[in-house]
Amino acid sequence: MDYEHDTLNAYRSVNRAKQYKDFHTKQLSWGRFVTFIEQRAISRILKQYNWSKSDRLLDIPCGTGVLGRLLHDFSFKISASDISTEMMEFAKGEYPNNRLVEFTQQDITRTEFKRDYFSCVITLGFLHRVPLDIKRESLREIFKITKRIAIVSCSVDTPLQRLKHKVLSLVKRNHVPAPCPIKINELISECQNQGFYVERSMMIVPLLSAHALLVLKKIN
Repeated sequence: MDYEHDTLNAYRSVNRAKQYKDFHTKQLSWGRFVTFIEQRAISRILKQYNWSKSDRLLDIPCGTGVLGRLLHDFSFKISASDISTEMMEFAKGEYPNNRLVEFTQQDITRTEFKRDYFSCVITLGFLHRVPLDIKRESLREIFKITKRIAIVSCSVDTPLQRLKHKVLSLVKRNHVPAPCPIKINELISECQNQGFYVERSMMIVPLLSAHALLVLKKIN
């Protein structure tokens, strides 16, 4: 996999950004279904904590703002960030205007945010697109800038999922699996190695989807 070509620079295109947003929010697609289930799970997780108006949440990479509508139900001050300004153009209008603090172009592996600046950092749809060294750099940065929790998603590698992708590649020519999935126990270990306590891990659609969601707690 070429990280810079396939991920870092891949979404710096208006057409690619539009395709991404349509796939996750408009089309009758598996991606849209999984996104819906994932967001319900994130909403339930966030409701388990007591948040105040002074708490800050970061959505990074925010992409086209798919998470934005969910955040209307909470009192956070919100920052949204992505490496792609083209993706962020499609995110405008998705977040609650009265609580959106900023859109900023940032590289998740080395942001300009201060240490412990956010109460919650959410990173979705990214870690399974990057090699292990970038996963580690991203988790290290997430640990640095959150002071309370982080919620991350990643496609995981299992024998069943490998079989599923082989079958799908035979029946769907355009099927493209996540380029860099990771075994769930290895993902948990990587999070722990950065200093997080893994409060919870769950599969979004057990057996049918490779998508996993982890709730990470920062213990100072």
